[in-house]
Amino acid sequence: MKKSLIIFGAGGLGREVKTIVDVLPEWNVSGFCDDHVPVGTTVMGAPILGDTKYLETLKAASVVVAIGNPLIKRDIVNKIKQNTNIEFVTIIHPRAVLCDASTIDVGRGTIITAGSILTTSIRVGQHVLINLNATVGHDAVIGDFTSVMPGVNIAGQVEIASAVMIGSGANILNRIRIGDDAVVGSGAVVLENVLPGKTVVGVPAKSILKK
Repeated sequence: MKKSLIIFGAGGLGREVKTIVDVLPEWNVSGFCDDHVPVGTTVMGAPILGDTKYLETLKAASVVVAIGNPLIKRDIVNKIKQNTNIEFVTIIHPRAVLCDASTIDVGRGTIITAGSILTTSIRVGQHVLINLNATVGHDAVIGDFTSVMPGVNIAGQVEIASAVMIGSGANILNRIRIGDDAVVGSGAVVLENVLPGKTVVGVPAKSILKK
């Protein structure tokens, strides 16, 4: 019998995650939770059950947080986990490739989508998103809450800290270090380390001032 799963986030990513869950043999989406969509609304045939406060009341539930923005995701997870009855679930699409799976550590609440390729000796933190057709090279480390958008290439021995946003199509070269809460713009080619909280864009990637 399939186990019930709640997806937090009823936006585009949440709907995409539902398409993954729908092909997994062990899970069935019982509904969505969202802080901005009214209870009773139906999304892809599944009801909106409530918001973060609703999750705080549950005596037991399995949840995956489908939020792309790392900072918002971190805030939501920290609220939800106050209820120790909540279990965070890892979702991996059957067409994601973990080449040397026994050497790849994937944390709870992480989502790995179709076409993603992870090679060997990789550590992925909790509540990470690795989106469509991203590649992660040997000995890479990806910190909690980080979001890796479609088509990103992360080379070997890269270390990405917590709550980093890596935009679509970015390329991060070998041995690069990216600090907490940093942002790498779409299509950027990162040749140098990125300090915490910095935003880098372009080819080669350069830091810009946040407005």
